[in-house]
Amino acid sequence: MHILFFADHHPDSLGGVQTSFMLQKKFLERAGHTVTLVVSRRYRRSRRLEGMIEVPALPVPPTGAYSIEPSLKLAYRTVQRKLAKMALPVDIVHIQADMWGAILGAAWAKDHGLPLVQTVHTNLEVGISHTFGKMLTRRAAQVMNAWAASMLDHDAPRNSKDIWAFKEQISRHANFVTAPSTHFAKELEKHKVVEKAIVLPNGVDDDVVEGIHPVVHENVERTLDFVWAGRLSSEKRITEFLGAFHTANIPNAKLSIYGSGQLEAKVRIILVQLGLSHVATFYGRLPHRDLVTRFAAADLVAQSSVAFETQGMTVYEAIAVGTPVLVADPKIAAELPAEFVWLSKTPSVDDMARALTRAAKDIRSGNTKRALDTGEWSVLQSQLTAKMIDLYKKAIKEGPKH
Repeated sequence: MHILFFADHHPDSLGGVQTSFMLQKKFLERAGHTVTLVVSRRYRRSRRLEGMIEVPALPVPPTGAYSIEPSLKLAYRTVQRKLAKMALPVDIVHIQADMWGAILGAAWAKDHGLPLVQTVHTNLEVGISHTFGKMLTRRAAQVMNAWAASMLDHDAPRNSKDIWAFKEQISRHANFVTAPSTHFAKELEKHKVVEKAIVLPNGVDDDVVEGIHPVVHENVERTLDFVWAGRLSSEKRITEFLGAFHTANIPNAKLSIYGSGQLEAKVRIILVQLGLSHVATFYGRLPHRDLVTRFAAADLVAQSSVAFETQGMTVYEAIAVGTPVLVADPKIAAELPAEFVWLSKTPSVDDMARALTRAAKDIRSGNTKRALDTGEWSVLQSQLTAKMIDLYKKAIKEGPKH
C-alpha cells in the first residue's frame, strides 16, 4: 500500500503527535508499505526526510517551532505537483492532523476518490483554551469551520463557534475515525464528531523498549528517584507539580525534570524561589531512548496534566519499561493497569502532594508497584500497526465515503 499521511507540523517540531506518526511510518514501512508525509514547512528543521512533502507555511511565534499553512489552496497545489513527480498511486489517506492538515487531507481524499482514515489526536477545545482563553477559542473555531467548509465544498455548521463542529466537518468524510484512548473516543462521540470512534492508542517503539530492563531497587532507605517529563507549558501543569513536590517535603527524595517549552525560565525561577534547587534538577530535553532508559531507573514517573491529554505517552512508556506512575487525571488512570498507578484524589497541589507522600510511603514499605509483568496490557507499536493495516484494508475494500 501507498499511504498518504497529512500532519499539521513538521516531524522536527516537539510534540507527541509528531512522535506518534513518525513511529507509525517506521513500522508501516517495516511491514513493506510506503508512507508519504505531507507536513508544514519548518524553517529551523534539522533534517530532510525521504518521502516527505513540505507545503508552504509560516512559523508560529514566539519560537517558530510550529507552523501554520496560510493558503490551503497553495498547499494543495504543492502536494499535487510533488505527488505527480513521485508517480506512485496513493491507496489510502490517513489524517494525522487536527487543524489545517486535517482540512487538506480530507479535501485530498474527497477530490481524488480515496478512502480515508482519520486519527483525532488532540482535544482542541482544551488545548486552545489553555493557551489563548475561551474567547479566542471560539474565534479560532469560526475560522477553522469557515476554512473547512470552503475547502470541502459544503455549508458551514450552524454553530460556527464550536470547535467540535469543525472536527465533525472532517470526520464525515472518513471511513474510520480513531482515537488514542477510550475516554477521548467517548468525548468525540458525546460531541457528535463521529457515531463510533475506534480506540487505537499511540504506541511505544519496540526497538526503544527492547533491551531496557526494569531496575529493581533493593535498598528501601535509598534516595527516592522521581521523574517528571514533558513539554513545559501551562496545560502540563509543571508549576503546580513543583508546588506539590515542595508541599510534600519528602525526606531523602529527589526530582528530575526533563523537557523544554515556553515555561522553561519560569521553572528555573520556581526551583530557586521554593528552595528546591538541592533536591530538584532541570535537565532539559533528552534523546528519546535515553529518556525511556531514565524512566526504567526511576521509582516513579509523574504526569500532572488534567483534561488535556488524549492519551499521555509518558506514563505508557514508563509502565512499558517497568516503572509505576503518578497521575492527576482519573481518565488517564482508567486507561492504565491500576496496580502500577498512584492517582491523586483531585488535581490540586495539596492532593498531588498527598499522592506523592503516599507513593513514597508505599515504596519505603516495599510496595514499589514495579511493572515487572504487565500481562496482556501492551502498547507496542508492532502490534498496533498490524491492527491499523487491517483497518486500512477494510477502508480500501469499502471505497471512498460519499
